[in-house]
Amino acid sequence: MTERLRRSRRVLAVQSQLDRLAEWSLMDVQTQAAVLVDQRHGLHRFMSEGSEVSGMFSSTMMHRLQTIAEKLAALAIEQESRRGCHLDERRRLRRAEIMVGHLENEVRFKDTLRQLTEVVEAALQRGS
Repeated sequence: MTERLRRSRRVLAVQSQLDRLAEWSLMDVQTQAAVLVDQRHGLHRFMSEGSEVSGMFSSTMMHRLQTIAEKLAALAIEQESRRGCHLDERRRLRRAEIMVGHLENEVRFKDTLRQLTEVVEAALQRGS
């Protein structure tokens, strides 16, 4: 194996880890957003029940709904940013995979050519 192929495989391994980290980071933001959406739905359900208790806490619940909406907006921006980072890492991973594939094909071709040369030389030596 050539040094170039060995280095390319190392780059591929590192890029695979970076892609995985970017994916996990995106999933973390998505999980945070899902929790906030669940909280918002819970508050909406509680307020729509029309009980006396919900009336007493309506201003507090409205403030909480506003806070959740602000956090969801911030998370949406963060999610788009992380999605972009994940797509960038995925592109780099694909390029590294393609580069390693080309280098492996090149090494395989050179090995086959070397073997063929050895067979031809052995045949020429037997013929003489």
